[in-house]
Parts: sequence; structure tokens; C-alpha cells
Amino acid sequence: MFVRQVSAHFKPGKFDLLNRRFEDEVMPLLKKQKGFRDELSFFDKKTDEAIAMSFWDTQQDAEFYNRKVYPDIHKKMADTLVEKPEIRMFEVNNSTWYDIHAA
Repeated sequence: MFVRQVSAHFKPGKFDLLNRRFEDEVMPLLKKQKGFRDELSFFDKKTDEAIAMSFWDTQQDAEFYNRKVYPDIHKKMADTLVEKPEIRMFEVNNSTWYDIHAA
């Protein structure tokens, strides 16, 4: 299993808009993607910081989403963000949710 982590700072006063767009536009698209398993999102009003982690069956599924779907999502969210988000990929080594353990 792989995690795709997106972190960014959102513009002051854009928390509600960012949250609404994420729920209304991003989540429905994620749920339709091959290999998508789950999403965790953290938004901090005090620091205007957002972190989103999506869980994928394979690295290929996450990379396909990153290349083919995410660019349109970024365009929809760009007016709420201070800078281009940082995207990182990780292999999941341990999880109590998915019963995954490091080899």
C-alpha cells in the first residue's frame, strides 16, 4: 500500500472554501479512482496549513492519479492556496487500520 501526501498553506480566510471544495469536488473524484482506499485530511486554521494523505493499493495507481487527475484538481483549488503544494509518496510499512506490518 502507498500513501500520497500533499501539503500546502492556504490563503488566510480561505479555510471554509478550501474545506467545502475538498469535500464537494476532490473526495468524489478520489473515490472513483482505481486503487484508492482512503483519505485523511488535516487543516489547521491557526497556521493556514493543509495536509492530505490518500492511501492507494499500488504505487502505479497513486502515480496515475497524480499525472492524470490531480492537475485538474490543483487548478480548482489554486485560488485558495498560497503556493504550489508539495507532493510526496511513501510505502506504508505499518498500519492498524489495514493490518499492514513491515517485512
